Amino acid sequence: MKHFIRLAVFLLGFALLVILADCTLIQTDTFVALTLSEMKSRSDIELAVVGSSIVRDHFNAELISEKTGKQAFSAAVPGLSLQGELALTRELYKTNDPAYTVLVLEPYNFDTVKEDPNAQYKLMPFLSDTGNRFDYYLDVCREDGKYLDRLLMFREFGVESLADIRKTVGLHMHAQKTYARLRPTMDGTVSYAGGGFLRHTSGESAETLIRETVLREKDPGYDYEIYDASKSLLTRYKALCEEKGSQLIVMLFPNLTAHALAEPGFLPYGESLMKFCRESGIPCFNFQYAKAEFMENLDGYYYDLYHMNGTGADLFSEAFSRFFNAYAAGEDVSSWFYENSADYLASIDRITNVWLGVGENEWIADCNRGSLVTPLYRFAAVYADGSETLLRNYSEDGVFSAENIPEGATLKVYAVPQGQEDAEPVWYVVSERSPRLSGS
Repeated sequence: MKHFIRLAVFLLGFALLVILADCTLIQTDTFVALTLSEMKSRSDIELAVVGSSIVRDHFNAELISEKTGKQAFSAAVPGLSLQGELALTRELYKTNDPAYTVLVLEPYNFDTVKEDPNAQYKLMPFLSDTGNRFDYYLDVCREDGKYLDRLLMFREFGVESLADIRKTVGLHMHAQKTYARLRPTMDGTVSYAGGGFLRHTSGESAETLIRETVLREKDPGYDYEIYDASKSLLTRYKALCEEKGSQLIVMLFPNLTAHALAEPGFLPYGESLMKFCRESGIPCFNFQYAKAEFMENLDGYYYDLYHMNGTGADLFSEAFSRFFNAYAAGEDVSSWFYENSADYLASIDRITNVWLGVGENEWIADCNRGSLVTPLYRFAAVYADGSETLLRNYSEDGVFSAENIPEGATLKVYAVPQGQEDAEPVWYVVSERSPRLSGS
């Protein structure tokens, strides 16, 4: 009997040590610490917006509170998927009774059911309830079977210095004071603005990234449907909101147009989610399909493929507030959105980006565009000094023979929609990063 008691004491002690390590010896995300600290200290949240960094960077809680008359809060952890959003919302509900809970999703939340370990290590230490932490742990392990790796996450994400320990303990004990101490050493273009909102003020733009990297991916040929496990998690999320008496709204966040058009599953996954929500009685709105008269296209405000700067966040938050006010007042807001992907694609009257693929000793132009757009391509030779020579003016022919490129020059392609020849063209130039012709 003594052996069993000793074993039980050992296992209990080991479990406590693991929990302590996972909670205090983990590299701590400063902005997650600030968000969770503020969320736990409040009891006045009426409109909770839950999600990943998409929520953190784009939902200006102060502005939304001003525009809607309801105290808003952006409860977010970068990389979070449905399992983490369940755990985060349970934590939120411990001290707050929001009348509305807005769950913000992207196809990336449910084209896989696996939780990113980077999201787990950021959220897990701030879950104050052991039961919630255990449920979250089981949820994330159930999909990938990595029970030991996820239990011992301090091995991968552990603190690496005394300064890390000081930061971690400080953020747990006094998040705002620690942030004030760390602020001079952090990126000055990013700041915590309160309410869970993170404001980006840099002038960075995704324009170059789009031009150089966003091609159209090949469709693998299968149906894009959300997984049964994702449906189960969404059903549980709905039940959690109902238990709390909070009205659930699911929304799909708008991605960069070029990125949405480049990924074959982006729009179909969204429509699969909307279909499931309709069948399950969950209000769901796809802001990728927002009509221009309701919300302007915000592509120009993205600084990477997923996130906007503070100005874009303000514009989006204003649009969201208009939507929320109308929805909460009982208005029919369905006409604010295109009904399906076909209507949405037909509304895009522009080319978002162009590129050159490889043929048999030839370059082949292609582009991401609206479904009714006919692209016209113009080819030019570009020299080392930046000068250009026109090789062929605009036409529908997107194929250009490599033999017709002057020696010492590289090929550049411009694209505009037919009928918009005077529009500002998008362009692409062959570089070291471009696919190469055979033998080149």
